[in-house]
Amino acid sequence: MDLDDKLEELRCIADELPVPIIVQQVPNYGVVYMNRVGLDILGVDLSELQAIDPKEYVTRYFNIDDDQDYAAKIKQRLQQVSEKSTSYFQQVKSKDGTWRLYASNTKVFLKNAHGEVTHLVTTASPVDPEHHITIKVNRLMDDVRFLRNHAAVFGKLSAREIEVLKLMALGISSPEIGERLFIALATVDTHRRNIRKKLSLKNNYDAVKFAHAFNLL
Repeated sequence: MDLDDKLEELRCIADELPVPIIVQQVPNYGVVYMNRVGLDILGVDLSELQAIDPKEYVTRYFNIDDDQDYAAKIKQRLQQVSEKSTSYFQQVKSKDGTWRLYASNTKVFLKNAHGEVTHLVTTASPVDPEHHITIKVNRLMDDVRFLRNHAAVFGKLSAREIEVLKLMALGISSPEIGERLFIALATVDTHRRNIRKKLSLKNNYDAVKFAHAFNLL
């Protein structure tokens, strides 16, 4: 079955489904098809999406950092020529400029005569913004982005400085940190000063953010 036949089959039901459905070509991930629900969420027509550069499509509608993560997972599936779907959360910018969380699944849509993947299909189910899982997932995604962006500076901390950072994030005073770690108060103050400098901490909230992102708490 060729692409036109596959798309015709999909079109027969896609607009009746309550979730966005997207077909993209490999390897550039350009959009070949999107159903009416998806187009309405983005506020565009299909011809515009088909004409847009795939990189611009990502930067316009998706969080770039998150896209890099799940794009890598999808590429790995392609290398394995796996029929399994790849599941992931993604944030999508809708036509009114707001971000919505979606639970998405991508799998192979079409292969050529040599068994090589030529097209992928993705379904994206919106997660209720009032649901508790949305808050948790968004928080986790924020932590992952923070970790990715600050891994280099965090890596400059010594093992002792990491211990002190954890206690700082817990709101432990310098004298108590000294008692817990069996080090002098002056040494604690030196560690705190070095940590603030290395991580560019402005307040204790920043220390807490590092501690959460790097799984110290």
